[in-house]
Amino acid sequence: MRQLGVKEDDIIVVHSSYNGLRGDQQIEGGPAAVIEALKETVSKGTLIIPTFSYENVHPEQPAFNVTTTPVCIGILPETMRLSKDVIRSVHPTHSLAVWGKDAQSFTENHYKDHTPVGVNSPLSEAYRRGGKIIMLGAPFARNTSLHGVEEKILPDYLFTTNYDYDITLENNEKITMHVLRHDFSRHEQRYDRVLNILEEGVDYKIGKVLNGQTCVMNAPAVWDKALVKYKEDSHYFVDPQ
Repeated sequence: MRQLGVKEDDIIVVHSSYNGLRGDQQIEGGPAAVIEALKETVSKGTLIIPTFSYENVHPEQPAFNVTTTPVCIGILPETMRLSKDVIRSVHPTHSLAVWGKDAQSFTENHYKDHTPVGVNSPLSEAYRRGGKIIMLGAPFARNTSLHGVEEKILPDYLFTTNYDYDITLENNEKITMHVLRHDFSRHEQRYDRVLNILEEGVDYKIGKVLNGQTCVMNAPAVWDKALVKYKEDSHYFVDPQ
């Protein structure tokens, strides 16, 4: 990823697909080797990977344990959750696992949010600190940071209802979080369209990592330019379905 502009002291948010990375081949060391390679890539920086659990934690099953609740979005995020020296942020549906020098400060206030990608999310913090967003073999439409921009505009499709969730912290302390849920039942997310408003070579670069098509984006450019576009057209990044 060095050729795509990633430096050892960068803050990177990684959306990943293990199958996309390996293609028809096997990766020596499996998912654990990929996570260790990412840590090595930003050995002096911060690695952030979503550990979302919205399929496992919902109104009919409103309990989240920061230590044991599994990830619902793939093997690499689950491997990251279980890896050494990782701190998982406290959020019932949209937690993130963070490793590196700033892991504590990135995660410590997420429990205060009442939306999936609020101001205390590590995704929002990566934007404020000038991080990078990496689509590592994953479909470019899965750029969850765009949810944080949506929450600044509040388009009519975004939320359903506010629900109470029972949260178990790492020290077994119990708290309750009141969090809105997304509703994309009638819309397809098209966050890949952000590339249409970014400048290639300046705001983003595309290349191959192993067998996976990969895009490295400047987080401030993504957030700031997407916000302008949302204000012009609040449905630009979704299609009706």
